[in-house]
Amino acid sequence: MTLQTERERLNLVIFYGAIFLLGYLAFRILQPFIMPLAWAGVLSLCAYPLFSRIEPRLGPGRSAILSTAAVALLIILPTVLLAVALINEATQAASVLQAAAADIDNHDKIIGAWKWMEDHLPLPPLDQIKTRLLGAAAQLTAWLATQAGVILQNTSIFLFKMFVTLLALFFFLRDSRQLGAAVRKLLPFEKERREQLISLTRDLVYASTTTMLAVAAAQGVAGGIAFAVLGINAPVFWGVVMGICALVPVFGTALVWLPAASWLILSGSWIRGLILIAIGVGIVGMLDNLLRPALMSGRSSMNGLLIFISLLGGVTAFGFIGLVLGPVVAALVLSLLQVGAAKDEPTP
Repeated sequence: MTLQTERERLNLVIFYGAIFLLGYLAFRILQPFIMPLAWAGVLSLCAYPLFSRIEPRLGPGRSAILSTAAVALLIILPTVLLAVALINEATQAASVLQAAAADIDNHDKIIGAWKWMEDHLPLPPLDQIKTRLLGAAAQLTAWLATQAGVILQNTSIFLFKMFVTLLALFFFLRDSRQLGAAVRKLLPFEKERREQLISLTRDLVYASTTTMLAVAAAQGVAGGIAFAVLGINAPVFWGVVMGICALVPVFGTALVWLPAASWLILSGSWIRGLILIAIGVGIVGMLDNLLRPALMSGRSSMNGLLIFISLLGGVTAFGFIGLVLGPVVAALVLSLLQVGAAKDEPTP
């Protein structure tokens, strides 16, 4: 081994070591902003259709400003207001759960119906259900007490992250053409496969995030309105819970409105219970069948089970934003696998 070869190897080690060090330092610099940047990326997907429509007439700068303002007014502001209402009503919902659990023994119809189901289905005893309800209500109350203090302490941090998200959203939209060109250069595919990958990824991300969240939000709003009209306490809270349950395959929002309707019927308010069932089946449940095909027209879609697993895994790995990042990562992997499989197929 010559001296020149040793120097070349040493230079190579130093080069890759420097790259690793710079990558680590860049990660440490970006680490506090990863979540705001991730939210900005997700919101840019939602706002890009609007941006692309007005950009030819107004230019990229003004179009990005208007699109960012629209996102702030139509998505972020209602979300913040909803979060405030949710926190206020969550305490009320916990009280309702405690009262319902304590009052079970006074409803003979509920006790009789549950004993009948125990004889025919593998269900736990009613006392165990009562204990679980009381425990869940107590945990919810304790969690709200801790979160209220955290929210007050972190208001300035939240506002700063919101500012970073909106600022990043503006630049993502304004420079979307340059970012798209940079991504195309980095993809190790020929032009046809590259465009196929980008198109498929865009469709899958749209299917797993924008469409999924839009349908869940619509079902949550419809369910919350139904609860409010029928005089059920904490309709905002239960509407949010229904929106989250709408992401669960097969059962969906019925995990909330069906037990509520059953309670109303068995406790004597059978008219309100039947109306809630009619609304749940005829309106809340049908929104998925009406909105999803309209939003997904002509686009590729993901398997429902894959979306559900990516949701749970995303929340476990990333927290709340995992509801979005999990399906996005799954969509990226799925599109890469599909394009790679198509690349390996023999040409006719």
